[in-house]
Amino acid sequence: MNLKTLVVDDSLINLRVAQKLLEHLNLEVDTAFSGKECLEKVKSNSYDIIFMDIMMPEMDGVQTLENLKLIDGFSTPVVALTADATTGAKEKYINLGFNNYIAKPIDLDLLENIIKKFLN
Repeated sequence: MNLKTLVVDDSLINLRVAQKLLEHLNLEVDTAFSGKECLEKVKSNSYDIIFMDIMMPEMDGVQTLENLKLIDGFSTPVVALTADATTGAKEKYINLGFNNYIAKPIDLDLLENIIKKFLN
């Protein structure tokens, strides 16, 4: 059985890059173009892990995560996927409730390690 991931990003280019990297790791990939679309998909699909962009219009990644946690029974790991690579960014996003953090551009080895950590 393939593990199913959801990538949420308002940039089509970023979605495609993440999708290709995850497919390279033999994961089934679904995408959402906004926080709102992410919430709709999570309510009707089951995912093993979610990769969430932070800077999105209307509803950013932090607000989307807060809304996901309001869904009954929601327990999917959510990884911040962001261009924010400043010192302390990982700690900041973990303190905001994300399970882990990856800076863009995505490091394939780090991506693989995070997937193994959460999905084994």
